[in-house]
Amino acid sequence: MKENHSKSRAEEYILKNKDKIKDLYRPQYHFVTQVGWLNDPNGMCFYRGEYHLFYQYHPYSEEWGPMYWGHAKSQNLCDWIHLPVALAPDSEYDKNGCFSGTALVEDDEIKLMYTGNLIVDLENKKYRQVQNIAVSKDGINFNKYEHNPVIDTDEIPKEANIFDFRDPKIFKNNDKYYVVIGSKSSDNEGQVLFYESDDTKKWNYLSKFSLPNMGEMWECPDLFHLDGKDVLIMSPIQIQRDAHEYHNTSSTMAWIGEMDWESGTFLVENSHEMDYGMDYYAPQTLL
Repeated sequence: MKENHSKSRAEEYILKNKDKIKDLYRPQYHFVTQVGWLNDPNGMCFYRGEYHLFYQYHPYSEEWGPMYWGHAKSQNLCDWIHLPVALAPDSEYDKNGCFSGTALVEDDEIKLMYTGNLIVDLENKKYRQVQNIAVSKDGINFNKYEHNPVIDTDEIPKEANIFDFRDPKIFKNNDKYYVVIGSKSSDNEGQVLFYESDDTKKWNYLSKFSLPNMGEMWECPDLFHLDGKDVLIMSPIQIQRDAHEYHNTSSTMAWIGEMDWESGTFLVENSHEMDYGMDYYAPQTLL
């Protein structure tokens, strides 16, 4: 029997079970779900005077499972209002999980870009990962683009591993749309891939950025401009320990420099691990 991963079924389950959760050990300052599992923050944005937080969500268990996108909003980033589930793994291109992504607010709409996960070989942990779009005109109800995926596996360069292609960061620069996506090379070196578009629906591969000995996969990239510099943040997996750095299995790095949009080249001036602790991973910025 095919499992029903619909938004409506998830909402029914949350409503039925949220009051069964004991509050004694629930965080009072940090955001927490009503029920179930959460991990990466997704789609952080400011829309109609409020902050919107999306997040990787498995409502049916306290363990990781087929990923949904949970959703909440706040006026002060401390007090949160839970909103209906934004995305469910209910389509052929995301049936094994709606993985991480980001949001773009434009023309009074929220546009989400996320990774659809498809299991190719469960025993050997191989997946087909594609990029998709969903749009909301009210900040609550999200409709997936009818021609998803907008970036399929045939648009991945040959030097990239097709089984690890996820976590798009979408943004606009000089009237053109860009997305940076986490990836790894065919010889297991972390990298990010840059794509460009005129309309967010048809994307063209632009370039890649990688550095040797910086982990075997780069997840959740984030690229933004700050104080005259371009900052590329990402979370590499399995960087080797070096003195006091990289003691976490999966770290978070910042590369600071300049992005050449004509050539798609990122020129690095300096880099550093952002946090030496064990619980800082997959951060996301917003305007």
